[in-house]
Amino acid sequence: MDKRARLFAAVQAGDQARGARALAAVARVFAAEAGQWPLAQWPQQYWRLLLATPSLRHAAKTEPNALLPGIARLAPERRAAVLLHLVAGLEDDVAAAALGLSAAAYQDSIRDSLPRNALGQPDVDVWRAWRAAAQRELERVPELPPLVEKAASAPAGTPVQPRTEPGATHGVRWLWLGVGTCVLAFAAAFFIHPAGREAISQWLATIKREPLPPAAAPKARFDAGDLALHPDREQLAAPREAAYADELALLAWLANASDPAAADAVPLPIATAPAQAASIAAADETAALASGARRWNALPPRLRGLRRGHWQAWRALDAGERVQLRGIAQRFGQLPADERQALRTRFDAQGSDARAGWWLGPRLGRDWPRVAALFAFVDEGDRARLLQLLREASPDDIVALERLAQSTAPEDRAALRRELLAQARERRGSWLQARLQR
Repeated sequence: MDKRARLFAAVQAGDQARGARALAAVARVFAAEAGQWPLAQWPQQYWRLLLATPSLRHAAKTEPNALLPGIARLAPERRAAVLLHLVAGLEDDVAAAALGLSAAAYQDSIRDSLPRNALGQPDVDVWRAWRAAAQRELERVPELPPLVEKAASAPAGTPVQPRTEPGATHGVRWLWLGVGTCVLAFAAAFFIHPAGREAISQWLATIKREPLPPAAAPKARFDAGDLALHPDREQLAAPREAAYADELALLAWLANASDPAAADAVPLPIATAPAQAASIAAADETAALASGARRWNALPPRLRGLRRGHWQAWRALDAGERVQLRGIAQRFGQLPADERQALRTRFDAQGSDARAGWWLGPRLGRDWPRVAALFAFVDEGDRARLLQLLREASPDDIVALERLAQSTAPEDRAALRRELLAQARERRGSWLQARLQR
């Protein structure tokens, strides 16, 4: 960088002595102010300071034997733009910032500095010649700075005589300048680095931080084998109720088929007094629950999902329906095995829609085939509200819903259900009758 700076100053100033004095002045200023800039900005700031010196900003007339004569004949502003690119080797954005220009204005200045060819375009061959000449001159510049101290003290226009012997003072000054630059670079790197900023922040902070003590042992941990945390514990703890839930559809059908008023009624024996359940010790109950959980966990996931659905359907029935179905289950269990199998076969002979409706309970399952067309496919968010509506419906409401299911087009059923849900419970009957009159 020192060789580039000396060649730049000599060509830009038009005189080597003027350029040497400018370099000496900039070296003192840069050493004093470099600590305020990040390291990445040092090249830009150095060339900015160099261009700010009066001897380079307002260059004198070029000497006849000047270095790089083709560039030296340019106006000072355009000469500086070309030298920053060819001699200093700066990128366009850094060079433009050093000159105080935008990147586009800097590029325009370089284009305007070139002579025009026969087509009126910037002559690229001249640019290549300038680049080659700049490279040759850089190779000729000696490694050590020539007579900066003497040039700085000599009056303008006085030729500088070479020293007969190198002085120790000159070398020591350059050495101390290098040491100072290194110290400034180290300090800047320390302040820029996150670790350095963190150390300074901790030193200056009024709130001191210290690590927390080790965490105490947790009072409890999740145990997958704990039966109290089993997701199906309620179902596993009531095996008899779970058995009723698995037979819900069959029991709901039997509750209607065994009604003496029904056509082709199914005769069921009169229920005998249930046997008193023997008391079970807590330890035996825990062991039975653990055994049931092991058998449950061994079932295929699909079968467990079906049984969970049966249990939810059983719990959705009101208490009176569950009491009725427990009695039906007891009477059904008193039949001989062949008669029980015959009734199962008769139940399975029904259509799939009819069998699915019996999972809703004895009363709603009986009416389901009449209204299934209207409620078979509903949004999951409306399912619970519609089931509650059907359980609360009177016989007249069921008749009205049956007629609407037959007369409403499939694409209009969703809108009809939304309007029905919007009605208050006490107004549903009158609304259904009015809807039938449309």
